[in-house]
Amino acid sequence: DLKGFTADFYVKLTGSKLAPVLESLAWLVHETNVWTEITTLLIPGKNDSDAELEAESRWIMANLGPDVPLHFSAFHPDWKMTDVEATPAATLTRARDIALRAGLRYVYTGNVHDEGGGSTFCPSCGEALIVRDWYRIKAYRLSEQGACLACGAQLAGRYQKFSGQFGRRRIP
Repeated sequence: DLKGFTADFYVKLTGSKLAPVLESLAWLVHETNVWTEITTLLIPGKNDSDAELEAESRWIMANLGPDVPLHFSAFHPDWKMTDVEATPAATLTRARDIALRAGLRYVYTGNVHDEGGGSTFCPSCGEALIVRDWYRIKAYRLSEQGACLACGAQLAGRYQKFSGQFGRRRIP
């Protein structure tokens, strides 16, 4: 999780610091062989300004590259933050648009029904390859090696033959 993109947000809401999180993300992407994805829970009025979203997206692009998936998730009032409204779907769409304009290829919306924002599109031909609505996968159009079935472009990710059972959330 990348909770926000200002030092002030990190100190006030998490009691921690932003810099070590950014250092850890860069280390994971550049110094290890783990697949890394980032999730930012957008909290209305706390970490959802255009400036903060632009700064986060530019940093990811410059320091991690265009292929690290970024998920913007909707906040829902609960536990210690019941005084903040839920994140509007439009905020997630705006955040996704900002990140895509920054050059990130795999940007998603989460915790909402948003087929367009939850789906994976081929960065080469634009074909919808993994169509999702919330956590339900409705279509899967990738080869076993992770290539677009429409144009053959290889997508970023880790792919291998899956021999287990696919449940409600995943289909082959």
